[in-house]
Amino acid sequence: MNEKLTIVKVSGKIVEKADELRTFVKSFAGIKGKKLLIFSGNMMAQDIGTKLGIRTKLIDERPVVDAGTLKLLTMVYGGLVSRLFVSLLQGNKVNALGVTGADMNLITSVRLPDGKLGETGQVRHVNTAALAQLFDTGIVPVLAPITHDGRGNLLFNETDALAAEIARALALRYDITLIYCFEKKGVLLNPHDADSVIANLKRTQYKTLRDMEIIKDWFANKVENAFQATDNGVKEVVITCPSELGNPDKGTHIKG
Repeated sequence: MNEKLTIVKVSGKIVEKADELRTFVKSFAGIKGKKLLIFSGNMMAQDIGTKLGIRTKLIDERPVVDAGTLKLLTMVYGGLVSRLFVSLLQGNKVNALGVTGADMNLITSVRLPDGKLGETGQVRHVNTAALAQLFDTGIVPVLAPITHDGRGNLLFNETDALAAEIARALALRYDITLIYCFEKKGVLLNPHDADSVIANLKRTQYKTLRDMEIIKDWFANKVENAFQATDNGVKEVVITCPSELGNPDKGTHIKG
């Protein structure tokens, strides 16, 4: 049996709220064994961009990454937010290292073929040996969603898809649990009832909920990424909130 690895992707809405962020970091620090953190934070980037005169256009809540926006995202994610996470994790006795996909040649990507989202990439290769080297030395990587194309160019990657692709690649080496941590307790049967969490989500039920538009837009993309991960070797995906991160019985579970 492979060694266990937990990959957590945390939502920007948590990153941008100090209390929720500290709750999340404390819960993440409590996860035993090898682990990896991936984060987002679109509103923080937009706020800083506005002050700098850089306006980010969105399509379905996804940033259109032109040259100026790419510089902004690299600065905010690879700098400010990464250092914030590292300092908070060090304060919780977690030996964290902030990296981008360009560092140690961790993640190479290719530009999305339709070009609608500009310099947005999709993963081509995950350097699992380099990540394993970090895990084996007791380091917890904190990965900003910036990758490179191998030809000297940076790309921005959407974090839900990035987390799923990394989980799929590492599933050849580890027993993977992928956790999507956001502001709700899980996938809700009734969007107006915060406690109507679906404990175990099957694909047939997901399709029904999507047809009813209970699951839609960016959240549908998150769930699609979860199913693709479990279809490709990931043992389990959990969708949950910071306060329940350390409770394996909570949240919505999608199993391979």
